Amino acid sequence: MIFPEPLRKGDNIFLFCPSSPIVPEEDIEKCKKVIVDLGFNPVIGKSLYENYGGYMAGKAEIRIKDLHEAFSRKDIKGIFCVKGGYSASQLLDKIDYELIRNNPKVFVGYSDVTNLHIAFNQKCNLGTYHGPMVKSNMINDFNDYTKSSFFKALEKQEWKYEEPENMPLSILTKGNASSDIVSGVLTGGNLAIIVTTLGTEYEINTKDKILFLEDVDEETGSLNRMLTHLKYAGKLDDCKAVVFGNFAACKNTYTKENQHYDLMELLKDFFANYDKPVIYGMESGHKKPYMFTLPLGAECSINLQNREIFFEK
Repeated sequence: MIFPEPLRKGDNIFLFCPSSPIVPEEDIEKCKKVIVDLGFNPVIGKSLYENYGGYMAGKAEIRIKDLHEAFSRKDIKGIFCVKGGYSASQLLDKIDYELIRNNPKVFVGYSDVTNLHIAFNQKCNLGTYHGPMVKSNMINDFNDYTKSSFFKALEKQEWKYEEPENMPLSILTKGNASSDIVSGVLTGGNLAIIVTTLGTEYEINTKDKILFLEDVDEETGSLNRMLTHLKYAGKLDDCKAVVFGNFAACKNTYTKENQHYDLMELLKDFFANYDKPVIYGMESGHKKPYMFTLPLGAECSINLQNREIFFEK
């Protein structure tokens, strides 16, 4: 897997909306400013100024033109997705994958961007970053933890997951692991998006990999359905281990008073007889304020005894 050279101060960074539009439009200037404040030069894609149908940052043709421009220009060193939302999947059958394979660049985003991460990892051999987006995380929520994790992921060849204070990782089950160390290439992202890839040529490959999952605003019953879909598709059997990030605003609105059956109860039930390790509590996903940047396509090693996770490009 190819991970491009680390970014340097003064590099040109292409800002791209692969999914939903920027609202309000005044936030475009804020996006520019935060990139300048980080020491980079922002190059603004046309998709930042587009709004089509209320939930798309322009028609797919506009967004794909932005993406191809960003990867084809030699002066562009990184591509930062500005926000997620809906409709990045519209781009998958329009992408020039050979162009991307031959012009690897730093690519960062999460949520609906999971579509693009999987495609770039599997079709282009390009390592990408499940990390903060400009509007979603950098304008108001770029705290020291999130910023440090972001730049460490871009710059380091080897590093470990750092827990925010009083937010430890937990081992839901060790399964039948014969060793305290389990390793594999890291893949994954947003659970709902991953499920939509199944049965398509863009289907996620979890064979012998560490599968990372996160989500937002989903009912416990919906999470149960999606996990079951992954199970039936063989993705949980194929992987070496499952790591759960945060599940922001995911709740069960169907329980009666004095009843309690939330995500943790679901996971304990769902993985009760699972024969692979399951880790919970990684602070990466939609939940604010902390966002740990993950190198998708890198080697990931989990020390079950010490509850530590390491990454190596």
